Amino acid sequence: MRSVEVETHCHTNVSKHAYSTILENVQYAASVGLKGVCITDHGPELFDGAPSYYFSNLNLVSKEMYGVRIFKGAEVSIMDKNGRIDLSGKGLTRSLEWVIASIHLPEFAPEDFESVTSAYWNVAENPYVDVIGHCGRGNWLFDREKVLKKVKETGKLIEINEHSFDSGKDAARRCYEIAKRCKELEIPIVISSDAHFAGAIGGYRRAQALLEELCYPEDQILNLDFSRFDAYIEARRQRLKNLSVST
Repeated sequence: MRSVEVETHCHTNVSKHAYSTILENVQYAASVGLKGVCITDHGPELFDGAPSYYFSNLNLVSKEMYGVRIFKGAEVSIMDKNGRIDLSGKGLTRSLEWVIASIHLPEFAPEDFESVTSAYWNVAENPYVDVIGHCGRGNWLFDREKVLKKVKETGKLIEINEHSFDSGKDAARRCYEIAKRCKELEIPIVISSDAHFAGAIGGYRRAQALLEELCYPEDQILNLDFSRFDAYIEARRQRLKNLSVST
């Protein structure tokens, strides 16, 4: 498999359980040959997430430094089975180019299989969400067939998250099963490190090995190619612009 060119999921020390600045993340991304990096701090309802004004103010961050394109994003938390997320309004519409939606404890502790399924199904309908994050992690079992068909229908992506493999063998198996069904349904995916320290950016060993085992089509892995990822971001920008005009 060719190398990833865009890191799609990393945190800064604005999320207080992470340990590097935006600048440090970008410098490290440049040092390992990445062409782009998405800055995706946690939303405001996570226990130590960034305040909402942090996201609406991200337009102050340079578009490019050290030869690396900086995509301004967020990892929002899914708050309930209705797919509500912890960021809305200007934080989503003014500055953000890339939005991951994930389940995090204790902000949302799904009671059962149906609650997780409903949460993912509903968040897939949110026009501002691009990708469902680390859905192979934890104990959040869900109806993969129902959710992934909804993801396909709404044009969302699925994240294969390197950090998920730290959750044990069951998480690795779930990631494999999710990726296998995504391949069958021709759902585009991204590979991410979910780095909470700059030195972890660009580390995807287990995620890439899994996808290589599945012979996942490279043209369906969005962030292997910078130009393809950048084109997605531009198309997203135009789509949301049109949406705001129509509403």
